[in-house]
Amino acid sequence: MAKRSLSKPAFDNRANQLNPAHPAYYRSRGVPADKAKSLAAHTKPALDNRANQLNPGSDSYQMSGGLSGRSGSSSNPSSDRSE
Repeated sequence: MAKRSLSKPAFDNRANQLNPAHPAYYRSRGVPADKAKSLAAHTKPALDNRANQLNPGSDSYQMSGGLSGRSGSSSNPSSDRSE
């Protein structure tokens, strides 16, 4: 049996329902529309912060890994040992 693909609007709706930064995410979980919009608005900064912490080009990445103020140092402790 062939898999049936979703139409563009259905695919977009599904994507929105899986995105915590979109009110449809909360609406699909039974949250009232006004509360869903508020929750989605407050989630975006948290998602942006997490994305920055995972981005090696971001200052937040350096700070979240405990590397702030140690530019140029190695994160591999075995490379600092002399034999």
